[in-house]
Amino acid sequence: MPMSQDSIVDASATVWPGELNEVTVPLLRQELNALVAGGCRDLVVDLNRVKSIDAVGIGVLCAAHNTLKREQGALSLVNTSPELYALFHRTGLSRQFAVIPAK
Repeated sequence: MPMSQDSIVDASATVWPGELNEVTVPLLRQELNALVAGGCRDLVVDLNRVKSIDAVGIGVLCAAHNTLKREQGALSLVNTSPELYALFHRTGLSRQFAVIPAK
């Protein structure tokens, strides 16, 4: 279940096609690591189709944020559902990286 990707110079936009949980996280981690290893410094993850994220999924997003920050880059999560937006806000993660709600 790979993400679809569009790259512009050192930025990439990705669309994750399903849930972010213990089962799917290894693939997400692999995809994000490959993008960063390939030179991506600004990563946008479209969560439009994601309905839930467990602690393991949040951990992978935080690790990606930390890696990008060390490289002077940034992680942005876009098209988050109201529930996911509230989760990122409650946990304080919306102060660490951009979390943009779906319209």
